[in-house]
Amino acid sequence: MPHLSKSDFKVAMDCAAKLWYKKHRYPSMMQNNEYMEMLADGGYMIGKMAQLLYKEGILIEGKSDECIACTEELLQLENVILFEPAISINNKLIRIDVLVKKGNVFEIIEVKSKSIDGDKYDQLGDDYFKKEWDPYIEDVAFQTLVLKEKFPTAKINSFLMLPDKTRTTAIEGMINWFQLVNVEQTETFRSVEVEFTGDIDELRADHILKLVNVNQMVQHIMPDVIENTLLFIDSVLMDELIPVPISIACKSCEYSTTNEKFPVSGFETCWGNLAKAVDTQGNTIPHILELGQLGNINRGAGITNCMNDLIAQGSNAIQDIPEHYLLKDDGTPRYNARPLYQATRNDEFLLPEFAFEIEGLEYPLYFIDFETSQMAIPYHANMHPYEKVLFQWSCHIIKEEGAEPKHFEWINTEERYPNLEFLQTLKNLIGYHGTVLTWSPYENSQFKMMLDILDQDVTADPELLDWLNHITMRFEGDQSMILDMNKLALKYYFHPIMGGRTSIKVTLPSVLQASNSPRIQHWLEEEGLFQTDENGNKVNPYKLLPQVEIIEQAEYVKDGSGAMRAYQDMLYGREANNVVVKEAYKQALLKYCKLDTLAMVIIWEHWRDLQEV
Repeated sequence: MPHLSKSDFKVAMDCAAKLWYKKHRYPSMMQNNEYMEMLADGGYMIGKMAQLLYKEGILIEGKSDECIACTEELLQLENVILFEPAISINNKLIRIDVLVKKGNVFEIIEVKSKSIDGDKYDQLGDDYFKKEWDPYIEDVAFQTLVLKEKFPTAKINSFLMLPDKTRTTAIEGMINWFQLVNVEQTETFRSVEVEFTGDIDELRADHILKLVNVNQMVQHIMPDVIENTLLFIDSVLMDELIPVPISIACKSCEYSTTNEKFPVSGFETCWGNLAKAVDTQGNTIPHILELGQLGNINRGAGITNCMNDLIAQGSNAIQDIPEHYLLKDDGTPRYNARPLYQATRNDEFLLPEFAFEIEGLEYPLYFIDFETSQMAIPYHANMHPYEKVLFQWSCHIIKEEGAEPKHFEWINTEERYPNLEFLQTLKNLIGYHGTVLTWSPYENSQFKMMLDILDQDVTADPELLDWLNHITMRFEGDQSMILDMNKLALKYYFHPIMGGRTSIKVTLPSVLQASNSPRIQHWLEEEGLFQTDENGNKVNPYKLLPQVEIIEQAEYVKDGSGAMRAYQDMLYGREANNVVVKEAYKQALLKYCKLDTLAMVIIWEHWRDLQEV
C-alpha cells in the first residue's frame, strides 16, 4: 500500500518535487556521498549508544509488515520500551528511534548525531534552536502526528537526544566500543549494524548524550506539518509530481544525476529546456546556477529575488544577468568581482595587485596541509564529542626563490591522542622563520583550537605554546607566519574553468590547462600523477590517485572526507588489526595529502610565471 514514510516527509519538506523522484527511485547524488555516509555512520553509533541507555528496551526487526505487527502487539503492554518500532496509520509509516510507553503516556525520542551546546541550551531553552534545527523539529513533529493518530487519547511527549559537545568522558577509547560489523549497501539504501563491546554500566554512568524536550516547538509547527502531510500523501496516492517553481535553490538538488534507467535526471525534468544553457550556435555556456555568490546576489542586489525572477522569466545563463546586479550601489564589483568576471571575462588573468600582496615574503616557504578527524563519540578520554584529532600533515618547502620544492610529512597510525606530537613535529620542521602558506583558514583554525586547549593545561610545554602563539593568527589583524593562498585566489586570480569557485580541487586543474611549465609537468610525473586525455588535455591529478583495492568497501582517498573515513577505518574499523590493510590506507593517505601541498606549489609556480609575462 502506498505510504508516506518519515524519510519521505523529510525529503518533501526540503522540496516537494523531490518526493516523486524519491518514490520513483531516481538516482541521487546522496547515494554515494562519502561525507553523508560518514555522518550516517556516526549516527548509527549514537543510535546504538542511545539504545544502551534503556535497560529493558526491545529492538523491532524484520520486514515492514512483521515490524508493524510486532509493534502493535508489544504496545498492548502497560509499560514497554521499543527501539525502531513501526507505526502505520492513514497511509503514513514511521520508525521511531526510541519509544517509551508508560500507561497512556508516550515518549518519542528522536536520536540525532548533530551536537548541541548543552550549557547554552540550559541558558536559552527553546531559543537555542535556530532555523538550522527546523528539519529536526519537523521530523519529530511528523512522528508525533502519526503516533497521535494511532493513539488519539494518549499524552505524547517529544524529545531529541543529541551529543552534548560541552561534555567529556573519562572513558579512554570509547569509540572502540562501537564496531561497524555489517554494512549493507544497495542502490537505494545503506544499512549499518553496530556491535557494542564495552562496559554497559560504565557507559550509562559516563555517556555524552543530552535529552531535550521539544514539546512546545512541535506544537507550534504542528498545523503546518498537518497541512504539508496531507499534500504529500495526496502526491503519493495519486502518483503525481508536486509542481515547485524552479529557483536558485535547485543548485543543490541531489537529483541532478542520471543512470541507465533514468537518462533524464530529476533536475532536468523540473527545469526542462532551461536545464542546460546554450548560445545561439548551440554551444554550452555557463549556467546561471554556476554563478559564485548566487544566493547573496539574489538577496542583496537591490532587488530581492532578482535571480529567481530572471529564472522565472526564462533566463538560464550567466550572460543573461544584468551587469548592475553584480555591482554595489557605488558601482564597484561585489564579492572581489568574481561574479562580474564570470559574466564578462573569458580569459585567465592575475591582477597586478598580487605582487604587492606578496612583497617582502620571507623564505623559506612552507606549503602545509592538515588532515583531521572527528566523530560524535570521542576518540580518547577527556575529549568532547566532535573534538578533532590532528592525524596527518604534509609540507613542501621552497628554501629560496627558484629552488626545487622538498617534501616532508607525518602521520599517526596508532590508537592514541596524536595532537601534541602532530604539533611538535611541525614545530621542529618550521620553527620561527619563513612564511607558512595554506589553502583556507582551516589550518590556522586548528592552531587556534590547540591554543585554546593548551592554554587551559598547566602541564603544557611552554615552548610549544610560544611557537603556537607565534605562528597563529588568533584574532583578525594579528601578525602571524600564515598566508592564505585561497584569499589570494579570491582577490587576484581568475580562470574561466574555475567559475565562481576557488577550492584547490578546482584551481589546480584550471592552472594545469593554462600552464606549459616543464617544471610543473616534471613534479607531477615524479608522483605518477601526470596524464593527458585523448584530446591532449591534462587530467586532474586528483582523479589519478590510486584506490585502496585490498578489501571490499575500502575508502577511496581523493578528498578530505575520504581521508577522514580512511583514518577511522584504519584505526577503528573492521580491519583495524590487519597490518596489510593499515599500510595500504597509510600509503593512500600520504599520497593524497602530499598532492594537496604539491598542488599549492604548482599554483604558486604558475602565479609567479604569470607575473613574469
